[in-house]
Amino acid sequence: STLNSQLSTLNSQLSSLPMSIAKLRKVTIYGAAQQRDEVLDRLQRMGCLHLIDLSGVAEQAPPELEYRSQVREAIKYLRSAPTPNPNQHTKYPEGMDCQRTAGEILENKRLRQEYQDERDFLVKSIELTRPWGDFQIPEKQLPHGLKIWFYPIPHRRLDELLESHLVWQKINEDLQFQYIAVISEEEPIGLPAKPVELDPRPLSELLARLEFVDERLESLGWERVALDRWCNLLNRDLDAADDEVIRLDALTRLVADDHVFAIQGWAPLSTLDAIQSFCRDHQLAVDIEKPSFAEKPPTLLKNPTAIAGAEGAVTFYITPAYNSWDPTWVMYFSFAIFFAMIMSDAGYGALMGLLLLGFWKKMGADEKGRRFRSLMSALVVATIAYGVVIGSYFGVCPAVLKPFQLTLNGRPLFEQREFMMLASLAIGAVHLALSNLITAWRMRGSLVALSSVGWAAVLLGGLVYGLTSGESNQGITWLAANLSTSPEALHEAVNQGGLYAVIGGLVMVFLFASTRPLFSNRILDWVLRVVDGLMALTNVSKAFGDTLSYLRLFALGLASAQLASTFNGMASGASEVPGLGIFLAILILVTGHGINLLLGIIGGVVHGLRLNCIEFFNWSLNEEGYPFRAFSKKAG
Repeated sequence: STLNSQLSTLNSQLSSLPMSIAKLRKVTIYGAAQQRDEVLDRLQRMGCLHLIDLSGVAEQAPPELEYRSQVREAIKYLRSAPTPNPNQHTKYPEGMDCQRTAGEILENKRLRQEYQDERDFLVKSIELTRPWGDFQIPEKQLPHGLKIWFYPIPHRRLDELLESHLVWQKINEDLQFQYIAVISEEEPIGLPAKPVELDPRPLSELLARLEFVDERLESLGWERVALDRWCNLLNRDLDAADDEVIRLDALTRLVADDHVFAIQGWAPLSTLDAIQSFCRDHQLAVDIEKPSFAEKPPTLLKNPTAIAGAEGAVTFYITPAYNSWDPTWVMYFSFAIFFAMIMSDAGYGALMGLLLLGFWKKMGADEKGRRFRSLMSALVVATIAYGVVIGSYFGVCPAVLKPFQLTLNGRPLFEQREFMMLASLAIGAVHLALSNLITAWRMRGSLVALSSVGWAAVLLGGLVYGLTSGESNQGITWLAANLSTSPEALHEAVNQGGLYAVIGGLVMVFLFASTRPLFSNRILDWVLRVVDGLMALTNVSKAFGDTLSYLRLFALGLASAQLASTFNGMASGASEVPGLGIFLAILILVTGHGINLLLGIIGGVVHGLRLNCIEFFNWSLNEEGYPFRAFSKKAG
């Protein structure tokens, strides 16, 4: 009961971890040698330690129990069945265990694969043999070394055979071929077809064998359904085997002698009370330390379920270092926005939403599924919202929905390509500036932080200067009217302000990019600071290129819209065909929009992740860490 109380407390503490990289402490537990196995079991049940290797001999990968891979393969085979068996065994009968059961399942798999391969071969052999009829190919060679060669010759090329001096006989014919048997010592040359190699068995024997194989496959299929009743037990035993492997690995990471043992690991800050309570109850000594500057603890990301789905998108590319920052929140919103801009259609978003609803309950079966479901919900909502704003529903905008469409100068936004290009560049500049400002905040108190502030100024100043380098625009005119000043003066001030921000930002980068002492009596330090500053300025091309990379949001969105419009036009033209017009139009619409939706999803995922994981992370995540792996149990 005490352990259950501790586990309940621990679970509530784990659920209240901060929405970022969890703070960790290095925990070292000391106990009497005879307590070792019990303490390991309790710690594994608590599941809050990432073990540290104290022995120096632990392997990179845990030891493997021989039968685990077989059980895992057997479970995978059973789960691939079209309809799982709802009736599950609760215990093994006498003489049976996990290994024997897995062996039977894998034997069923082997036989099914063998018979399936044979069936495929038989079907192909029967297809080749059927035109020639039911006959037996001589097992021995004909007299004088003659052989029979079988040729399917097209009707239009039969003259080439007639002109030859070969001995041949027509066996059969159909609408396309005449089936010819040629008797010759060597393969005939010059015939208008290649010989086919027939199965030596007669057609009747092949058909009988196919019938037998089909019966065996059906029998093995029902046997597989019966074997599926062992799935829960196998899962239980596999979890227990995995737990044993983890425990054996833990034994190699602790240190012990005949009297005492010590085990060490990283634990989340909020779980320390439960650990200390556990140590008091079991009369164990515990030492808790903060990570030193030189140490690199693992990274434990902890975010609300609604946001945590983006953790996988972050760690897909990089696991942030412990002393870095958690970009999950930024990834969640920016990935959804980028995906929506690339899809650029509310109709496609609605289809994705229906698909998500179909799998909603299934995805909510576990924590991982609920996280992914939340991320998919954000993508669907963002795609529908953006599609409504630009007025695109499968490439068209019905009149009833046009009031929801945003326009500029009386024209829909998406028809104004220059505006959309500038909007994509603006999003890129703001996104990269945010990355640099986050870096500056993390490095606050250091002069190097001013370098990141400088890059943010360069990006935003360059954006403002670029947008106002032409004639005064409507935004400037509106702002001037509200500020009671002339549009020309305000336009000039904003334009020059952007230019000064770029110049000032570059100066800050030059002065503060170096980590060398600012106030030094050594001339070499000053020279090297100048070199570091000049080298940092070479990243101007990188900043420019990364910002231009966001044009893919406009380009891919435009491509998706154009494809949708093209398929609509093709369907409209096909609908005018007499008789089959409606059918052809529906076929074009379903196929075309299906392809466009698939391309949009692929592009949205690939390029949405790329802009975050490459362009954005390159400015703010310079250190890679490793994930927190809890020493915990799978089996209940």
